Amino acid sequence: MNLSLSKKDLTKYIENLINSNFFDGIEINTLQLNDLVDKALKRTEGSFNKIEAKYYNEKGIVSFNHLNADHMIILLYFAANSGHQLGYEKNLLEKLSYLNKIMNSIDIFHSINLPEVFCVVHPLGTVLGNAKYGNNMCFYQNVTIGATQSNSYPEFGNRIILSSNSTVLGNCKIGNNVIFAANTFILNKDIPDNSIVTGHHPDNKIIPIDMKDDVGMKVEIAFKN
Repeated sequence: MNLSLSKKDLTKYIENLINSNFFDGIEINTLQLNDLVDKALKRTEGSFNKIEAKYYNEKGIVSFNHLNADHMIILLYFAANSGHQLGYEKNLLEKLSYLNKIMNSIDIFHSINLPEVFCVVHPLGTVLGNAKYGNNMCFYQNVTIGATQSNSYPEFGNRIILSSNSTVLGNCKIGNNVIFAANTFILNKDIPDNSIVTGHHPDNKIIPIDMKDDVGMKVEIAFKN
């Protein structure tokens, strides 16, 4: 993967971002941060390799740019989540997650298990809460995923696109190859495979997708098999 900064310089860059934003007097564990950046870069490359999109993977060339906010969102998430899986110092993990909020206006806590292959497209105001996430997902701006008061969470299949201002809350089972249109809101509702979802609860409309037409191909080619 082509890097805009070397791994060493990228790690120092993230360390400087943390230190310039959090003045709590608690030093971060730089050895753990170095390890997390290494793991995050490997996970990021694995994800970008499966994405067919401008700035991610063009003509087989995978690149990471620290000045591309969408790239940094994914790297910071993978770093924090890797640390969560390893039981690293909570202070460091919370700062990495919080840094994503400060810099990119996205809320993804380090304990949230997003898929290994996903992309974000200018996802300002997006909140990705507890859910069972399938692989190959794309999140746009102002997307909200989370629980209801009954503590029921959504379950997603594979190849999901959540367009701007779409919301999925509660006990929802989402199939494969599903597009949520802009301004869609569903609550405690199941969605079948190969569907476009529109409208607001309780008046949602589900439109079947022919995977051979242009819309179906959009889902199909966004991610490599």
